[in-house]
Amino acid sequence: MTRKFTALLASALMATTASGAFAQDSAATGGEAGPIHLRDMGNFYVGAEYSEPDADGNVFVKNQMHVEFYLPEEPQHDLPLILVHGGGGQASDWYYTPDGRDGWRDYFLNAGFDLYIVDRPGYGRSPASPDYGDGSLTSVPSALIARLAAASNWPEGEVSPESESILNWIVASSTTPYAGNEVAANDIAELLERVGPAVLVLHSAGGVSGYWAADMQPENVAGIIAFEASGSNMLSIAEGLTFDPALPEGFEPVQNAEGCDVQPEDAVSTLTNLADIPVVLIGAPESFLAEGQPCHLAAMQQAGIDASLVSFGDLGAPGTGHFAMAETNNADSAQVMIDIATELAGGASAQ
Repeated sequence: MTRKFTALLASALMATTASGAFAQDSAATGGEAGPIHLRDMGNFYVGAEYSEPDADGNVFVKNQMHVEFYLPEEPQHDLPLILVHGGGGQASDWYYTPDGRDGWRDYFLNAGFDLYIVDRPGYGRSPASPDYGDGSLTSVPSALIARLAAASNWPEGEVSPESESILNWIVASSTTPYAGNEVAANDIAELLERVGPAVLVLHSAGGVSGYWAADMQPENVAGIIAFEASGSNMLSIAEGLTFDPALPEGFEPVQNAEGCDVQPEDAVSTLTNLADIPVVLIGAPESFLAEGQPCHLAAMQQAGIDASLVSFGDLGAPGTGHFAMAETNNADSAQVMIDIATELAGGASAQ
């Protein structure tokens, strides 16, 4: 049966206000999310592969993924969250907003979640290798970020590629080549094996590697929260997923009555490794990417996934865009994420 979140809708609408569910005297508490008390924090790497010594005896490393962890002093949930950032960014996407307020990381910690936050290989503190991609440095165009950030709750309101807040956001954007989704998926799967079971929180371009990792480690994934995550139609990333029976060679999707790309009704393969993992797709009311979410839901459900679709706007955080974690109402959107994660990870949401 498809998981329903009607109870979350009611609780979120009651809990969130225009000033945010976590609104406090930030000067007195050290931040908008309140004081943070940890029992431990640290970092480690997974996925490192070492070369054979070269003629000079040098050994080189590649495919490593940096993981940092934060463990609250009083955990409130049975399972941790693993946060997977989107394209062009890094783990710091979860830390702060362009105008200097607390990011979702702090809200999740104060809600009692153990957190593991990754830098996908080639981003942030996961160093690139010369053989990633074409080995060239890249840059994230500010015009693209401005388009994705075009929501009424962005710190500067209406934005342009020259807006200060847009430039502040891309300060931490990646310039190094990405190792690719296959490498990232293998690293996330290794992390799951090490710390799981866990709930995966996937954003934007982090979706493909997250879904593939879940297919590799289904026993260690208790749920997936996919916030406008790439690959959510499943068929475009089929090469990294386990379909039963396997999709035929040269498979091409067909369109259903709603114009969604799906499998032919008389030849449906199921995603056996993901069948027992509840997936919550989240759309942002003011993001152009939200338009595709109903089709993603249709493709998932057809393939046997226990998938649901919710919108930040319906859960008490209206006017939210693709970078909800950076917007002026990020406390409200954090509460939406916390409520959903609590349903998947167990425990009680800390308010």
